[in-house]
Amino acid sequence: MAQNLFTQVFGLLLFAIQAPLLGPRAFGLIALVMVFIGFCEIVVEVASSDALISVRDIDGEHYATMTSANAIFALTLGLCVCFFAADIAAFFKEPELAPILRWMSVLPLVSALASAPNAASRRAMQFKPLAQRVLISTVIGGVVGLALTFLHYGVWALVWQTMLQRVLNVVILWRLVDLPFRLGISRPHWRELWRYGGPMLLSQTMSWCTAQVPRSIMGLYLGAAELGLFTLGARIHEMVLQLTLSPGFAVARVELRRFLDDTRGIDAAMTRLLQQMAFLCFPICIGGAAVMPVLFQVWLDARWAGGIFAAQLMLLGAIPYVTHYGLSAALLAMNRQSLIAVNSTVQAIATVVVVAIFAPFGLTPATAAIALRPLATATIPMVYARRHCGISATTVLRAQVPLSLAALGMGAAVWTMSHLLAPHLHAGARLVVLIAAGAVVYALLLALLAPQIAARYRERFRIRAT
Repeated sequence: MAQNLFTQVFGLLLFAIQAPLLGPRAFGLIALVMVFIGFCEIVVEVASSDALISVRDIDGEHYATMTSANAIFALTLGLCVCFFAADIAAFFKEPELAPILRWMSVLPLVSALASAPNAASRRAMQFKPLAQRVLISTVIGGVVGLALTFLHYGVWALVWQTMLQRVLNVVILWRLVDLPFRLGISRPHWRELWRYGGPMLLSQTMSWCTAQVPRSIMGLYLGAAELGLFTLGARIHEMVLQLTLSPGFAVARVELRRFLDDTRGIDAAMTRLLQQMAFLCFPICIGGAAVMPVLFQVWLDARWAGGIFAAQLMLLGAIPYVTHYGLSAALLAMNRQSLIAVNSTVQAIATVVVVAIFAPFGLTPATAAIALRPLATATIPMVYARRHCGISATTVLRAQVPLSLAALGMGAAVWTMSHLLAPHLHAGARLVVLIAAGAVVYALLLALLAPQIAARYRERFRIRAT
């Protein structure tokens, strides 16, 4: 949580400085590049790490085999991106993409080398090295990127910022984790890893398609500038997921393995997990959507104004991910990777279809389609969790209803206050007042609608304070 909080806040502050200087187009170009370069980071590393976590009796040959296989695949992918860079740039009608793609084609190999130490730390429930490498690499990469921005390097400031951050990320992780760097492929070990990694590779590929293919379609129809506006909303959306859902998912995916042989008590554990995720996610999404126009007025210049509604839609679209993340953690803990792969495939197909249909009509229809997709498909993991984990739909919904009502009441109050205060306070002061009032209203409504949950968190805060 500390890692994600720091990186997201630091990244947001960095973006707040760079966005007015670089404009939407620079961020749109990087978004297009990451469609191709980010495959290893989003797909290969995560699938490989999960396979290494899923193996019950692990040894050094598992780690060496996975590292070698990842390196071979990533090197091949990087060479293909470098070779076809000019063709990709011509397809999107953005000549500046070609040199950026060639320079950043080294990143797949860099990202692929992180899966072994990543998995070793997670298996041992040692998250400190993972946090340390992200904190250090984020700060150094961000400072360099900011300096290059002020030196008028344009989009290349973002290029070198991204490359330096990824390289440091991997180097520092190998230094901090007690795991020897070894290469070599063992066929028996590879077969065992593939039994878990194959479905997860498909699942992560579909997740990558869900995030990146729509960007390609929107970039093709709307151009880099409009894509930059969408990317801002997607960045805020991702920030919320990383802060409120990802930490609980990372721990629960390992912790819930204790129910692998005996599912008694998993309903209670899932209720606690969903409430923990929703406690912050719901008010941030709903309250954030209510204050978004004021935030843009304080934060960004007129070039970004067209992204307000898209950012609001993307924030609200994060709410159903509480269900998706929570149930996915349970399914992975039960080694149901194949079901995760099926679910991810459905999500990816649904996203690509709706974006392909609505992108020609503009940014708002396409963003609305993306935001509504997780709500429309939330029943799929609920059905799987009921059949294979013994988690009822009633448990899933009952855990979230009180928190959703409290967040909705808070959002309505903040939206009303924003309009009432507009003639009397300038944007900066109004934003501070709205955030403070939202926190107070949410706490009061939570105490009224869900006293047991409110009491639990009051006790946690009291213990931490002492």
